[in-house]
Amino acid sequence: MAVQESAADDIAKELRRLADIEAIKQLKACYIRMVDGKNWEAWRALFTEDCRVETEGGLFVGPDSVVASVSKALESGTTVHRATMPEITFTGPDDARAIWAMQDVVDLEVRGDRYEFHGYGYYYEEYLRGPDGWRIKATKLVRQAKQMSGGSAQ
Repeated sequence: MAVQESAADDIAKELRRLADIEAIKQLKACYIRMVDGKNWEAWRALFTEDCRVETEGGLFVGPDSVVASVSKALESGTTVHRATMPEITFTGPDDARAIWAMQDVVDLEVRGDRYEFHGYGYYYEEYLRGPDGWRIKATKLVRQAKQMSGGSAQ
């Protein structure tokens, strides 16, 4: 009987792990959809209160700072992000990390000129499970390549 209980426990743990992986994937999908749709209130809700977000624009701590900086940077533009091929690992029962391959197309107006860039790189993220499910504790966007066009030189 103990062997059956052990096997059942192992199956339950694996199902929980797979459900958590799927929940983190859903969280990232929502993150992408909310930022591209400029739904800042819903995007804010995806972060922990002590989150850290690092981009080419700097390091921002706390969801209010993150939303203020990103929404201002993107107010004159359109974005299309893709995050794929997640490598998700659990560092504790309520903690996880992931690396996501990313591509983005950003179309912005800067001082009257339109610019478009297509970026390629990775998101490095940390997650925390709380009473409301998984949330983003930290994210770092590292672009490895960027193709740019537009501006007055064009």
